[in-house]
Amino acid sequence: VFNQLSQAAYDSFTVITEADLVEVSGQVRTIIDPATARKGWMFTLPADQKVISGSVTFGDSVFFVGFSPEANLADICQPSQGTNFLYQVSVENGDPVVNNLDSLLPEDADAERVTNLAQGGIAPTPTILFPGPDDPNCTGTDCAPPPIACIGIECFDPGFANNPVRTLWTQDGIE
Repeated sequence: VFNQLSQAAYDSFTVITEADLVEVSGQVRTIIDPATARKGWMFTLPADQKVISGSVTFGDSVFFVGFSPEANLADICQPSQGTNFLYQVSVENGDPVVNNLDSLLPEDADAERVTNLAQGGIAPTPTILFPGPDDPNCTGTDCAPPPIACIGIECFDPGFANNPVRTLWTQDGIE
């Protein structure tokens, strides 16, 4: 990641295809064994959904929005708002991010990965926000309220503590 690659170096990489990935839809506690030929996991959305906006990876979770347009059979020329779905999956193996993972049945896994959003239209990319303390004279944990995640104006608790670490970097050799 720190060196510029030549075209020959890029050409030498093996392209990963769907056949190289483990399907996690309808599954839970999937093991991605590096000793096998599998290179990672994939999650197949329901047939009527597509991901149109970007995803966010934070706190070992991937957040993304699925969109399903409405089929307006009465008048096809009318606009429709469609339905948005928020997905939260584990970056490690695509599992739903829930407290009861050990007892979750595979047939319930897909329902636990998704939440319906109230907003219509195509929802934007999720955003993670770190609010400041309400009290400027706060002490201890009161000075670090938990983060919130928002998709447009619709916000939710992403389920992780506020423990950001300040990271500084520089890049040498830039001309």
